[in-house]
Amino acid sequence: MFRSLGSLSFGWRARRTRRVAGRGCPPDDRQDTRDAGRPSPDTTRPRRVDDNPGVGETAGLRRGIRTLTLLASIAIIVMLVLAVASALRSRHAASERGKHLDPAATTTAMLLADFVDQESALRGYIVTRDRGFLEPFDDSRRSVPALNARLDDLLADFPDLRAQRTRVDVAYGTWRREVVEPELAAMARGDVAGAAGIVRANARRDFDELRRQAARLAGQIDREQVEASGRVESSSVLLLSSLASAMFVILGVLVTIMIVLRRWLLRPIGALQRSVNSVAAGRYDTRIPSVGPAEIVALAADVETMRAQLVRLVRQNERSWEALAQQGPAVIALRDALTPSLLRARGLMLHGRVDPAQGELAGDWYDAFELPDGRVAVVVGDVSGHGAAAGVFALRLKQLLDAALSTGAGPAAAVEWAVENLGETEEMFATAIIAVVDPRSGELHYVNAGHPDALLLRRAGPAWAMAAPAAPPAIPHPAAPPAPPAGAVDDARVDAVVDAADPARKRDAGVAGPRPSVSVSAIVGPAAGARRRPTNQAPAPKGNRRHPAAQIVRLPPTGPLMSGLLAAPGAWEIRTLHLEPGDALIAYTDGLVEARDAAGRQFGAHRLIAEILRDPGRTPVGLLDAAFDAVRRHAPGRQGDDRTAIILARTSEPAAITGGRS
Repeated sequence: MFRSLGSLSFGWRARRTRRVAGRGCPPDDRQDTRDAGRPSPDTTRPRRVDDNPGVGETAGLRRGIRTLTLLASIAIIVMLVLAVASALRSRHAASERGKHLDPAATTTAMLLADFVDQESALRGYIVTRDRGFLEPFDDSRRSVPALNARLDDLLADFPDLRAQRTRVDVAYGTWRREVVEPELAAMARGDVAGAAGIVRANARRDFDELRRQAARLAGQIDREQVEASGRVESSSVLLLSSLASAMFVILGVLVTIMIVLRRWLLRPIGALQRSVNSVAAGRYDTRIPSVGPAEIVALAADVETMRAQLVRLVRQNERSWEALAQQGPAVIALRDALTPSLLRARGLMLHGRVDPAQGELAGDWYDAFELPDGRVAVVVGDVSGHGAAAGVFALRLKQLLDAALSTGAGPAAAVEWAVENLGETEEMFATAIIAVVDPRSGELHYVNAGHPDALLLRRAGPAWAMAAPAAPPAIPHPAAPPAPPAGAVDDARVDAVVDAADPARKRDAGVAGPRPSVSVSAIVGPAAGARRRPTNQAPAPKGNRRHPAAQIVRLPPTGPLMSGLLAAPGAWEIRTLHLEPGDALIAYTDGLVEARDAAGRQFGAHRLIAEILRDPGRTPVGLLDAAFDAVRRHAPGRQGDDRTAIILARTSEPAAITGGRS
């Protein structure tokens, strides 16, 4: 509200805070008041980890966990290396057996069968002399080189087996050279007896040697197969044992960590949780234990600090509730005392409204009462702040202004006398508009003490303001708005003119129906006519009200705000206006025009003026309620300041003041 006075009131607030802290409270309450929002040094000092006796134990546990984790990691790595090595070994052994040894064993068996087939075919040929017996011999003789070549390929990675295969080849060559070829040559010559002699002499010996060497090769291949199978089995066992060992190590580490964490972490957290739950249940004297690792100790220290602050706040709150129980009736009486007085005056219609901020006792007020000489006094004030202190200050100021005006003082003299008798206001200050109007003549004297501009609505007699039907007075063309009558303040500003001429006149001019003209704004006073600027249009009024023209005159402050520091003789000047029937004076507090929407935009006096000019022919009650509704639509959230306004309209009929709080 009073942003421009922030620097002026800063020192007052500091002095006021020091004084209020020492007034009206016992010594212990004053201390609690000073310390309510500030933690004490003893409770807020961060505890050092070294101060806790359990930290040494937790440090040892921490080192033990680190050592255990390191050893477990090494063991797991070793187990994994062994598992990988065994897996590779098993894979290699399986590859050897599958790709080399098994085919080599099969080929060796086939080779031995060919040797036997050749020997049997040769014996049958010698005995029967039938060459048909040599067909298997020829087939086997052709297949032996291929089988030998295949064995060479399969046994390339096995030097011992290749050496044995060479011995088989040598034995095969000896048998062929010493037995087979001489027998075939003898049979070709027809020397059966010679062939039989060769068989008896060398055949059995050489073939047995060949078969023995082939059998030895088969045996060696079989032993290699057994060894490969053993390697596969041992590798599988090693793999399984390594994985099992790793699993046991991991399980052991997990169990150990769980046990250590339960002792080192979960138990302290459980103790902390039980203590916090106890405090949450209302047992505020429960101490928060400082056990466990350094992090939990630090957390417990913070929670203990919070608990101590909570205890202080709860106890202070209890004392505040006790004080509220004792002072509640006084607050109600204070609110009732600020309720505006009721007034019924012929020739005037008044309506006021107060929306207090956040449901608190409002620092705004308005009042209207009749003076001994028949005139009517209207006061609208706004005190800085909210709550009981603002309400008390507003009540004092209201009573002083009422007393001064009731004794015949003018508005300016009443303001000076009230400020003088307020005493030391310190950081408290107020703004106000004080107006005195004569219902018979319409003469209005007013003072604006640092208050937002009042609005004077000039209109040519709406129907509700006329005592009897009569033709409206002549209204100048809206392009040249009528200046305020003689006696009006020089610095008043005409904000807008709305032309809603009588429909009959419009028809005479050849215009179908009423149409609003372009509104204009002009400066009235010494510079009247010097400059004009277009403003917002206002729509034509509804219904059968007649207000051929309407304009808003803004009445700026005529002196500073009400404060003992700014009081001086002649500081507040009195100004005079004349109200015609249908004219209305609207005074409001800054909470009405400073309401902000979600984007932070103020409602502003321009929106208030636009709302009034939207239908200036409405009744005073309708005008004021529509203005409050427009503000609420603009700022629908929780209001942060009091919203107060009163409208005073001159009429030739008696009316009653109405007012309310939303």
